[in-house]
Amino acid sequence: MSSELYKNGVSSLKKYWKDDLVSGFMVSLIALPLCLGIAVASGVPPMSGLIAAIVGGLFMSRVTGSFVTISGPAAGLIVVNLAAVESLGQGDMLAGYKYALAAFLVAGIIQMILGFLKVGKFGDFFPSAAVHGMLAAIGVIIIVKQLFVALDYTPKAGQGHGILGSIIQIPDAFINMNPEIAIISLISIFILIIHPHIKFKPIKMIPAPMWVIICSIPFSHIFDLFHEHNYKLIGHVYELGPKNLVHLPDSVLQGIVLPDFGMSFTGVFWVAVISISLVASLESLLSAQAVDTLDPYHRKSNLNRDVSAMGAGSAISGFLGGLPMISEIVRSSANIGNGGKTQWANFFHGGFLLLFLLLGKPIIEQIPLAALAAMLIHVGFRLASPTEFKHVYKIGKEQLLIFLTTLITVLATDLIIGVLAGILMQVVIHLYYGAPLKFLFKSRFDYARDQDKDVIFLQHSAIFSNYISLKSEIERRREQGRLVIDFTHVNLIDHTFRTHLTGLIKEWDKEGKQLILENAEHLIPVSDHPLATQVKKDAIPVLEEKLNKHQLHLKSIASKNEWKFLPAKTISFDNFVGFNFGVNSKIVHAQNIVSGKYEGVRLIYSEIVYDKTPETPSADSQLSALLIKPATGIPVFVLEREGFFEKVTDLASRSDIDFDAYPVFSDKFVLKGPNEKAIRSFFHPGIIRKVEQYPNFHMESNGEAILLYRFDKSEDDESISELMRFGKMMALMV
Repeated sequence: MSSELYKNGVSSLKKYWKDDLVSGFMVSLIALPLCLGIAVASGVPPMSGLIAAIVGGLFMSRVTGSFVTISGPAAGLIVVNLAAVESLGQGDMLAGYKYALAAFLVAGIIQMILGFLKVGKFGDFFPSAAVHGMLAAIGVIIIVKQLFVALDYTPKAGQGHGILGSIIQIPDAFINMNPEIAIISLISIFILIIHPHIKFKPIKMIPAPMWVIICSIPFSHIFDLFHEHNYKLIGHVYELGPKNLVHLPDSVLQGIVLPDFGMSFTGVFWVAVISISLVASLESLLSAQAVDTLDPYHRKSNLNRDVSAMGAGSAISGFLGGLPMISEIVRSSANIGNGGKTQWANFFHGGFLLLFLLLGKPIIEQIPLAALAAMLIHVGFRLASPTEFKHVYKIGKEQLLIFLTTLITVLATDLIIGVLAGILMQVVIHLYYGAPLKFLFKSRFDYARDQDKDVIFLQHSAIFSNYISLKSEIERRREQGRLVIDFTHVNLIDHTFRTHLTGLIKEWDKEGKQLILENAEHLIPVSDHPLATQVKKDAIPVLEEKLNKHQLHLKSIASKNEWKFLPAKTISFDNFVGFNFGVNSKIVHAQNIVSGKYEGVRLIYSEIVYDKTPETPSADSQLSALLIKPATGIPVFVLEREGFFEKVTDLASRSDIDFDAYPVFSDKFVLKGPNEKAIRSFFHPGIIRKVEQYPNFHMESNGEAILLYRFDKSEDDESISELMRFGKMMALMV
């Protein structure tokens, strides 16, 4: 990988300027209408959104800690931006705008300080369901607020509290809508919906938001929207302008508005500052982390530096009359999709937006506000879509409860109180599941060195609120190259904790290192989602399991042997990593797990669902395998059937380990491994005779465990029972 991919200077510009220039231009086409719409929805002049994106691109791209993120105003900040303008202005939008600029500036400085204080790690603190609930609430608020713009209806004051008061006016908005404006809105939404499904390349090359602008501008002329005027906030004064069109100041300098600090000693000002700084910091952290997972070069952002850069950018933007900014995920993912390589793509995106502002004013002022509202409604729907509710429900009912608590509280109060309510609900659920109050915010663990690996023995609970302390311990041992997290003494692992650990495992794997999770079989998931919360069986009332015939057979095997049976999906498949079948495959999840000890030897049966190639987008293969984990070390080997091809290759390589005293075994099987002496010692007469007696099983060892599965990969109940019988016999002899 080229070293310039990790740089942000002239050398990376020289090497990748073509890729970044093209991507920057494509992203600017998406950003232009969205920046205008976000500004209008935030109760500030349209130019404020462009100022934020230009500052973020031209200046913050030079100092940010990320590689392919795009900086600018975000839909997720609309709610706090608008709340600041309305609360500080108390009905006077012009005054509220200027006071809000001061709040943006101060919030940016606070965010910059937070980055210097290395708060990036706290992005891992917030429960996943609470964050998604906050984003869904933001989506609902955006939809409701922009619906009135899309229908050209002005909500009546005094009709109820906040957003709930607006919601009850939606029926009246439809009854009294402006049909012409509604048509523009409907056509715009239709374009946004169908664009992803169009395969025609010339149409796909132009982003959907730009198609909305191209198609909506003619309607400004058809419906003669230029001659319907009212007083609008334009720059720093109220001017008579077209009611339903974007309007920009006559010059860029006129659009630069200085902040007013007249409300800086009031409580409402600091509520706005804290809300903006916290939400902006959290969204920047989450977005940067999400974009890192999309980066084809697997680069890792410096989150603390990114938070500081976005804070500094917000402060500069607020000083010039612009909105706060974050590392925005939609535009960042578009940057990756268009081939952007470095932060110069962000720079070019800001440069093109400045060019549009300087030269494109006549065209921009023909854009209907209804088209911008439609784009934001589409964004809001993606944040609060029914599939989001369904996804959270599939993870677990307790996650849905946290999600709904956050969403409803945000709608009834504000973002910060809503997120705190979600966190509190998560804590209550953890206490109900048996998490000790003493270790809610700090991990309790013991540490040991075992041969070639470090082992962390977790105690009590592994939950979102104590993950940060464990992550610090894990990072301190990253250089060791191999670390085991043992859950033997844990009674609860929550969804957020499991999600974070899964991300860490992938990071370690990309570095050629191993982070292994072990001994969580005593915990049961609350749903069949691979990352569901896991609890001790007696922690919650267990409903009668709906098992199919195959699962009932496995359950009966577990019961007869006093073993445990886990029918649900899980990603705790680390015991099965490192064997030959997984070399060119990607394990997706394991399911129908039967585990326990037989004569002191641990056996784990699991049905592993995997992709045949790492590039395959969905699982297409399943392997029913039995793992034998003896207490003592075993040699590494592979035992396969010997066919004609194997006989021919063995003549050339002489790698097959034969036993003269057992010609049938040597003729039927290929036995290979790096340490022939240890393998010959391991395959004593008892094992050889059992292999001859049960010739249908593949057997291999990774040095720590033996993996067994049928050559024909049969999964009928009799085949599984035979696999179990053979595994028990092997357990007695290893």
